[in-house]
Amino acid sequence: MPLVFLVLFLGALAYWVYRDQADYAAFKALEDTRARQAFYRKWVVLSALLFGGGTVVSMASLGRLAQLWTLPPEVAGLADDEFFEPVREVLAHTEFLMGLGAAMLAGTLIPTVIHALQQGRGSATVPVAPGVAGDIQALLPRNGAERWWAGLLSLNAGLTEELAFRLFLPLLITLVTGDAKIGFILAGVVFGVMHLYQGWIGVLGTMVTGALLSILYLASGGLLVPILLHIAIDLYALLLRPMIAAWLTR
Repeated sequence: MPLVFLVLFLGALAYWVYRDQADYAAFKALEDTRARQAFYRKWVVLSALLFGGGTVVSMASLGRLAQLWTLPPEVAGLADDEFFEPVREVLAHTEFLMGLGAAMLAGTLIPTVIHALQQGRGSATVPVAPGVAGDIQALLPRNGAERWWAGLLSLNAGLTEELAFRLFLPLLITLVTGDAKIGFILAGVVFGVMHLYQGWIGVLGTMVTGALLSILYLASGGLLVPILLHIAIDLYALLLRPMIAAWLTR
C-alpha cells in the first residue's frame, strides 16, 4: 500500500511541476489584476487539495491520522540521534530564539530600507527583491486584493507543504526503503524540484530551506514549529518586505 501511494503521489507531483512552469510563465506576462488574482486563487485551491487534503486522506487510509500531530515511529529513531540534541536545546530557550529571529529580521530588512530610501520618495514602484532565493518577483502583490491572496497563499503553503513534504512523502519513502534518512533526503530533493518554476537557484534555495525545516520537525517532534517558520518566511518574502519598501517611498 505505501508503494502505491508513493507512485501516485510522485506522479501527481511530476504533473504539478510540468503545469506549474507553464502557469507561472503565463502569470508573469499578466498585467490585469483580476487575471492575476485568478492564478493566486487557483494555486491556493489546488495546493490545498493536493498537499493538504491528499495528505490527510492518505494518512487516514494508512491508519496513521494520529501521526499528523506526532512523529511516526518509523522516523522517531532518527529524531533520537544526538545530532538533533543541540537543536532541541536551542528550541527550549524562547528568549534566545526571539533574539535570533529579531537579528535575522533586522539583517534582511536593513538593506531593504536602504534600497527604498535610495529610490526616493514618490517612486511609483520599488523594484525590491523579495528577500529569498529564486525568481518570485512576479508573485509580489500589486494592490490590496492581491495582498490578501498572497497572504492566503503563504498560510496555505506553510501548512499544506509541511504536511506533504515533512510528514507524508518522507514517511512513504521510509516505509518503502526502510531508511528514514533516505526518506528525508529524497523528500527534500522533491521539495526543491517542486519549485522549479523559480529557476535552479530557487530549487537549491528551497532544498536548503527544506533541510532546515526537516531538522526542526525531527528535533521538535511535530509539525508546529516548521509550519510556523514556513509561514513566516513566505509572509516576509511576499508581503512584509515589499510593503515596507513601498511605504518608505510614499
